[in-house]
Amino acid sequence: MSKRSVSDRRRAIYTGLQNFMDEAAVLKAVAHWENRYIDQPSLALQRFVADICQTPELKEQRSSILRSLIQAMGQDSNKLLADPRGDDTEDQVENPVSASQTFAELMLAMMGQLDDQLQHKLRIELFAALRQRQLPHATLEALQRWLGNRQALILGNAPPALLQKLLNQYYVLLCENIGPVRADKILASGVAQVQREHPKLDIFLDELL
Repeated sequence: MSKRSVSDRRRAIYTGLQNFMDEAAVLKAVAHWENRYIDQPSLALQRFVADICQTPELKEQRSSILRSLIQAMGQDSNKLLADPRGDDTEDQVENPVSASQTFAELMLAMMGQLDDQLQHKLRIELFAALRQRQLPHATLEALQRWLGNRQALILGNAPPALLQKLLNQYYVLLCENIGPVRADKILASGVAQVQREHPKLDIFLDELL
């Protein structure tokens, strides 16, 4: 599996799931594979299948889905469906539409609903809280630059689990400063804004929430 290109492996995932899910669910599963398993060995397919088979119907088909994916991974490229990310995806691993972009857009959408004074206060509190966590140095520096409004947030393929923790930390600070009712409304409005303005990022929102 690791010897195949990223595009071919993505095509195999896309092809192998076609008989089990509708198009939206397949694309969501592909996005999950990109975020969690793109660099994992073939044995990780079992964990991937467990992740995406959450409904009773899919749970009953886990074995069939796993066999279908393994078969697709072994097929010649000319027998696989086209890459769902398009024809220019060989280099996308370096600049993907990813969970980190979704995180940045959601955070900006939430912050944009606050007045400047509260935004500034929460940025300071968030960075102070993040310094207490054992984050990778590069991640902490990127967050510091972003929170200081000096440049865009660039985290590359940061693990969705890490981004989820960062979002949760910001939500906790929101609740402490404006109360959980208003915090919930801001989060819901932020999600709706991302879905409306960046529909391609919608498949990554579930990774964060």
